[in-house]
Amino acid sequence: MRSFFVIAVLLALPGPVTAQAGPDPSAQERISATAGLMLKGSQIAQENRLHFGGWAGLLFTDNLAIGGGGFALINDIELVGSEGDTGFLLDMGYGGLLFRYWETLRGPLMGDVGLLLGAAHAEVRDNLTSGEVGSDNFFIAEADFGLSYSLARDFHLGISLGYRFTSGVEDLPRVSAGDINGFTSTISVQVGGH
Repeated sequence: MRSFFVIAVLLALPGPVTAQAGPDPSAQERISATAGLMLKGSQIAQENRLHFGGWAGLLFTDNLAIGGGGFALINDIELVGSEGDTGFLLDMGYGGLLFRYWETLRGPLMGDVGLLLGAAHAEVRDNLTSGEVGSDNFFIAEADFGLSYSLARDFHLGISLGYRFTSGVEDLPRVSAGDINGFTSTISVQVGGH
């Protein structure tokens, strides 16, 4: 799953596209491709973990992007078993439709807000046998607010803080929605103008 996200982001690297906007041939609306890689930190089941992922989409009017993105845990989360039990491992990935909006604050510094709406898949495996003991698909929404700095016209570094909300977590032993919901912090690299 992690390889899929990396390949999807690499295939969607930006390239400008222009189109006529209205009857006046001199008026053009700029639409371009944009993509980003992200390293996200959050707490899941009381463990601090990193997610790696990215997104790609179309950038409209230089400050609104609509596309898709996804994330996967870098390392599984060890869940405590009952006394004498070997314990369990939780793996999770999620993705969906992404909206991102930027506004210039001062010079190369921009404020941005993002929203991801989609689905997640998680599975719990026995730590000793690696056999699956439960899996589930559920709704996920993640909103964040951040700052980005333009190092060059089409290359930006960003940081953001957000919150992840889930609903429909039912078939994961020893895991509830409360174990997955929580605050996130993200470092990102974006390629593509805004």
